[in-house]
Amino acid sequence: HQPDATVNAAINGGVFGIDPQARIDYGYNAVCVLTPMAKALIARYYGKNPDRSYIVGSSNGGRHAMVAASRFGDQYDGYLAGSPGFNLPKAAVAQLWGANQLATISTPFASGAKAGLADVSTAFTTTRDLKLVSNAILAKCDALDGAADKLVSDLTACQSAFNLATDVPTCTGAPDGTCLTAGQKTVLANMHAGVRNTAGTALYASFPYSEGIYNTSSSGWFTWKTANATGPRDPLAMAFVFTSPPTSPSVMTGVDPTILNFVFGFSVDTDAPKIFATQGVYTESAMSFMTPPDLNMSKMVARGGRMIVVQGAADPVFSVNDTINWYQGFKSALGESASGYARLFVVPGMGHSRGGPATDNYDLVDALVKWVENGVPPDAITATARGTGGANPSVNTDVPASWSPNR
Repeated sequence: HQPDATVNAAINGGVFGIDPQARIDYGYNAVCVLTPMAKALIARYYGKNPDRSYIVGSSNGGRHAMVAASRFGDQYDGYLAGSPGFNLPKAAVAQLWGANQLATISTPFASGAKAGLADVSTAFTTTRDLKLVSNAILAKCDALDGAADKLVSDLTACQSAFNLATDVPTCTGAPDGTCLTAGQKTVLANMHAGVRNTAGTALYASFPYSEGIYNTSSSGWFTWKTANATGPRDPLAMAFVFTSPPTSPSVMTGVDPTILNFVFGFSVDTDAPKIFATQGVYTESAMSFMTPPDLNMSKMVARGGRMIVVQGAADPVFSVNDTINWYQGFKSALGESASGYARLFVVPGMGHSRGGPATDNYDLVDALVKWVENGVPPDAITATARGTGGANPSVNTDVPASWSPNR
């Protein structure tokens, strides 16, 4: 049996957010409630408490790991936060704003319920336009780290070296894989610079230019900025979970056209501030229940906990710049002792948790356990590719043919 479109949208969206307690459970309370339950079950079964406790997750799970380190840092010894969306409501604002940017250069749907609304999937072609940008970034940035190896390992230097305006040709006609239109360049530059309101105030972090913008998997730039940003994932999360009060359930009516109208009607001036708002039974804002209240992780540090954070340089939904900014703040607060508690690893070319022209296969759980239990900090992580014909049965088709499949 295939559920109808409305049911599908409800399953994949955030309609549960109409319930104020469900919001808080989703944000942080699930960890609060389930952690002592899990420890009690372990103690009952084994006759002893666990020697060590770990929390491991990626994406929203990475956010949970960072929230746990902040709120419940006395309950765990090790934290693995992959691609952590610790500012998830702000990232959702960026997603909807980005869809509106894409709409300015998109072809409208010609027929059906969505006729006349922008089809943002027409703004760029992954294998033509984004591959062109990826190659241009590699040409300017590959050797900046001292090795021409088809990886941009000096991400910071690349942001100064690469210039979208001059390093990618501007089309005089239709894009053909050798150029971008002026409109495409403007939109891409805006989206990398980050969402701002009409007063010019930044509402989320900028995104770095990375060769991983060419990523054909569901973890890549194109999918996150088009399919996910226009429904149901991001719009319904914003409508029902992240804004107070939540949007009327009428957003569900008709599903796709109504959701698209919500997306294209989203205002960075009047709607985005609702992620900080409370109203009536919604006594906590999304920026309260979704984010770590203590970014210095004082409880984790007091317990002597250890945290590994890992993220792709080309993550298109949670900006690695946001994560780098957090880590710099953490180091500023703790000084030289900071790396004794938390370490950040950025994977060149990798998208959201995986994919892209990247070595996206690694074992950070083992590294975390060795750090917590044996006192061996992770100075470096060995990562491998998942190329065609390689040892890993899960193939990443974005691994360049010129690489060893097990690089």
